[in-house]
Amino acid sequence: MLKEARKIYGYKDLLVYKKAEELQKECSLLTSHFPHSSHSIPLKTLYALSDQMNRSARSIKQNIVEGWKRNSTREYYEFLGFSIGANTELEEDCDDVWKGFYPELMGIKGIMGERGTPSAPSTFSSPSSLLNPLIPFDIEKIPFYPLDKSLPSVVQLKLRCKELNFLLEKLQKALVLKMENEKTMSANDKLKIINKQKQEEQKFEKEILSKYNIKSER
Repeated sequence: MLKEARKIYGYKDLLVYKKAEELQKECSLLTSHFPHSSHSIPLKTLYALSDQMNRSARSIKQNIVEGWKRNSTREYYEFLGFSIGANTELEEDCDDVWKGFYPELMGIKGIMGERGTPSAPSTFSSPSSLLNPLIPFDIEKIPFYPLDKSLPSVVQLKLRCKELNFLLEKLQKALVLKMENEKTMSANDKLKIINKQKQEEQKFEKEILSKYNIKSER
């Protein structure tokens, strides 16, 4: 029995697609501030970084589209996995920029803040280190929603990645339930998903224990 075809452009109605499109635009805007006018080795490196970040951002959106147009729920699930991989790579690049791995970007407005040094967000309550603009604050503790537009652009892009990762994983979980209802999931796939969920739960538990300085009883 043939399955009812999805709307050709139905993916454009998905929140995850809209967020991916926004992320791609913001990534392009951020990398447009990268210096590319010199032939020195550091700037060639920045050109490669810029190209890779934009490729990752594009890949996130394109895999959502390709997954939507595939014939099976399983394929859709797998292509969302490719999106998650590209999204994780882009977030890691944002971390590297923020940590100062590319010192040539530190003094550029539109990337690291108004004066080229990390600036504290206006709505984020944080430790005393935020009072010193020369000490980068812990961006992992900043919530991705609502997005604080006063943050440096590279931090905003990272938070967009975190939000998109949340939405992609949520959509994947919905597809898992659909495959279970369709009885199209193999026992091996079920085991992989269960193990992945356990790993995520353990990671979350570890983060909570670390945050509140609590020792595990295990």
